[in-house]
Amino acid sequence: MPSYQSALFIHKTLQSIVEQTVIPSQVIIIDDGSTDNTCSIIEEFSKTYPELNIELIRRSHKGPGAARNIGVRGATSEWIAFLDSDDFWFPNKLEICLQAIRENQQSNFFCHNENMIAEDGSTTLLDYSRLYSAEKPLTEQLFKINLFSTSAVVCKRDNILNVGGFDETLSSAQDYELWLRMSPQILPYFIRQVLGIYTIREGNISTTRHFKRLKNIWRVLSIHRTKAQNFFIFLHIIFRVSLSHIAGFFRTIWK
Repeated sequence: MPSYQSALFIHKTLQSIVEQTVIPSQVIIIDDGSTDNTCSIIEEFSKTYPELNIELIRRSHKGPGAARNIGVRGATSEWIAFLDSDDFWFPNKLEICLQAIRENQQSNFFCHNENMIAEDGSTTLLDYSRLYSAEKPLTEQLFKINLFSTSAVVCKRDNILNVGGFDETLSSAQDYELWLRMSPQILPYFIRQVLGIYTIREGNISTTRHFKRLKNIWRVLSIHRTKAQNFFIFLHIIFRVSLSHIAGFFRTIWK
């Protein structure tokens, strides 16, 4: 879990871990240079729930990609479950994921559905398996649309390390870029149950962030442009992504 200025919501996120029916063997939190009281909240929570085996790593601010890399390298388990500091797991998330791992040993990458909670409290189902086809190459599908959400992913640690981890130069979309790099070795299994909540916060949808994220996605798609079937598909995807983010920009300034 990377954390940055998370004091207002990280307690609820940590509570969703301690309420798991299967407690993780290790909880690694990498604080990315917070200047609020995020770390003191984590430390107090760790004292209250020592069974969580929380390891808090403090570092200067370098972005979530660098923070996640530290966590992945420090993990001792075969499997990694990601959780952003403002998202939440349902109590049976890890139990169901472990069951899916045992029953689908041919897979090395698991993703469950989530509910997205908007600022106004409205809920939207995020069904990540809806656009996936087992009959088509994953890389081509993933280039067209991101099929995975970081807080909904459980994957093998070695698969992340084998491709060099997250791109630390990207301030956003570093998860999408990693999935694209990993895609030739990903054997996915989609869990259709909703096992977590993805939270939209005001800081995540600012106009500045819209254009920074769009710039990073352009960069990711350009890096991986050879994964498009042809140049016209590449241009079409760039155009579609741009329209989506421009629409998000206008929704932000007109709300």
